[in-house]
Amino acid sequence: MSPQSKSRKKKQGKVGRRPEKQSPYGALLESAAALRSESWLLADAWASELYATLWLAGSGHTPMIDALAAMDDPAALTALRALSGVGDEETRAAAAAAAETVAARGVAEPSWYVAGASLEFREAFLVTNLLGDVEVVAITQERASARETVLFMRQPVLGATAIELFATPDEGTTALLEDMIASTPDAFRDLITPLSAAEAFDRVWPDIEQFWEDGPDEEAEEGLIGSEDVRHPIQLIALADARVSALVPDDYEIPVVSPERTDEVVEAFLASEHGIADVEAARSFTRVVASAAVEQNRDPVVYGPASLTAVLILNVAARLHVSDEDLALLPDIVRAWAYFTVDARDLPRDEARAAWDEELPTVLAEFSEAYADPELAAERDGQFR
Repeated sequence: MSPQSKSRKKKQGKVGRRPEKQSPYGALLESAAALRSESWLLADAWASELYATLWLAGSGHTPMIDALAAMDDPAALTALRALSGVGDEETRAAAAAAAETVAARGVAEPSWYVAGASLEFREAFLVTNLLGDVEVVAITQERASARETVLFMRQPVLGATAIELFATPDEGTTALLEDMIASTPDAFRDLITPLSAAEAFDRVWPDIEQFWEDGPDEEAEEGLIGSEDVRHPIQLIALADARVSALVPDDYEIPVVSPERTDEVVEAFLASEHGIADVEAARSFTRVVASAAVEQNRDPVVYGPASLTAVLILNVAARLHVSDEDLALLPDIVRAWAYFTVDARDLPRDEARAAWDEELPTVLAEFSEAYADPELAAERDGQFR
C-alpha cells in the first residue's frame, strides 16, 4: 500500500478529540511568566524587544494589548506591566490601562511591580573619544528604590549605535563609566562630564526620533533574533524612548543652534592660520560643513572623522559639482579645517592633530570614492562655488 493510500484509510474505533486551538500568544505568555519573579529592569528589557519585534513586523501593538487585557492570567498582567514602561506614550498608556483592567479582576501582580512607582532622574554623564565622534551618554534614574542606568552609544550625524541597560552599581554611575573606559584602552578620553536631565535629553532624543522615522536597517532583524553578541539599538530603543522622554516636561523644546553660528565659524576659520592660498575655496568648504552642522543642530566646530566623512558624502559628493581644481585643493582644506576644530574645542593639540593625521587618508579616500559614484553624480544639482 502506498503512503498516499494508507494515509487516506479510515480509522476504526472511537472518534478522536478535536485538537485544542493554540493561542497565538502562547510563547509570549510563557516568556512573560518567567519574568514574574525577576526584576523590573529585566521586564523592561524584555518588553522593549517585544515592542521592537512588533514594530519590525508592522503588526502594531493594539491587537496584542487587547488580547492580553481579556486574559485572567498572571503572565498576561506581567506582560502588560512591562509593556507600560516602553515605547511611545500612547502605547504605554494603553498597556497601563489594560493592566489595571486585568488587575481589577484579582489577577496576581508580578513580584517586582510597585503601584505608583515612577522613574526619577538622578544623574547623567557624557564620555567621548578624543575627537568627539563616539559618545556615550549615561542616564541614571530611580524607581521603587532601585537605580538603573541606560548607556546610549551614539555618533554625531549617524545617530544611535547601541543601547545598554544596567543596574547602577552602589558606587554610582561614574564607577560604571570608569570601568568602561578602563576596559577599552584608547577608545575614550579619561574625562566624565556631568549633564543635566535636559542636556542628556538634547543629545539623545533626536537620535531616538530619527531611528523610528528612518525605519529598520539591514542589521535590525539580526539584532533581535541573532546571537547575544550582536548589539543593535533596536533591542532597547523602545526602553530608551520611555526613559529619555521622562527627563523633561511635555512642553520642553530642544534649544536650536542659531544660523548666525555658521557665519561666526566661517569667519573664525578664515582668520586662523589655515595656510590655504585660495581663500574663496576655503570659504566655500567651511560654509558647507558649518551650515550642515547647524542644520543638524550641532555646533559647527564639533567634528570628528566619522561625522566629517558623512557630511562630505551627503552634502558635497551627493549635492555639489566640484571642479578638478577645487578637488585638488580639498585635502589641504580638509586638513586645515580639522586642525582648526582641534583648537576651537580646546582639545589636546598634539594628540588630537595626530589622531586627525591618522584618520584623514581614510576620510578623503571615502569621499573620493563617493564623488566618483555615478549614482551620486546624477543627484548633484549645485555648485561648490
